[in-house]
Amino acid sequence: MDTKGLCRVEVKDEDKGLVTAVFSTFNVKDSDRDVTRPGAFEDGAEMPISSYGHTSWSGALPVGKATIRTTATEALAECEFFLDTAHGADTFKTVKRLGSLGQWSYGYDPVEYSFGEWEGERVRFLDKLKVHEVSPVLLGAGVNTRTLTAKGALTFTEEARAVLAAVTGLGDRAADVLAKRLEKGKGLGEESTSLLQQVQAQLKRLGDLLPCPEPQPEGLDDVQHEWLRDLARKIA
Repeated sequence: MDTKGLCRVEVKDEDKGLVTAVFSTFNVKDSDRDVTRPGAFEDGAEMPISSYGHTSWSGALPVGKATIRTTATEALAECEFFLDTAHGADTFKTVKRLGSLGQWSYGYDPVEYSFGEWEGERVRFLDKLKVHEVSPVLLGAGVNTRTLTAKGALTFTEEARAVLAAVTGLGDRAADVLAKRLEKGKGLGEESTSLLQQVQAQLKRLGDLLPCPEPQPEGLDDVQHEWLRDLARKIA
């Protein structure tokens, strides 16, 4: 059994202990050098929510149950914590208070996979997975796993500040990634270009919300393209 993780969650109903957590992002190389493909997860499959840090594998009681839901870019767990138990209620409160600091991971067996090249690196492509459980963790292997928002945990201003800090750091990382790709003579592929177009649309939408939006440039250079590609992975 392997584990992998992400960090995004949304409290849907505080009274019922309902939470939605993003636990996998598709077509992104994670820290295990794996790329999970769309369709790898069975939409609608049910699984237990493990005690914190996958400790239910060691005998700790599960804290809830979850159902897998998939989009074109992510896999989500629709979670129901067992609020009528002390361990379920305590874990829910911890997840809620951590908010965007919380990460998620899942235990799985690879059913179908292959090896190949991804952006100039050797990776394993995960095409079909059997998921056994999902768990809140301190640090997961996946990219962009997260608790979306927790009711009452973060104000809009606090969330905006957190995103600004993350994007600032991401800009530095993107510049480094671009420099390495240019050394190899690599350019953006069709999929990356499509992601850029989606991100540009969202950025324009944000710009339109400002009272005095500044005019946007008609074209983007390679540095901006690379930065936006990484931003798309961050906010997808």
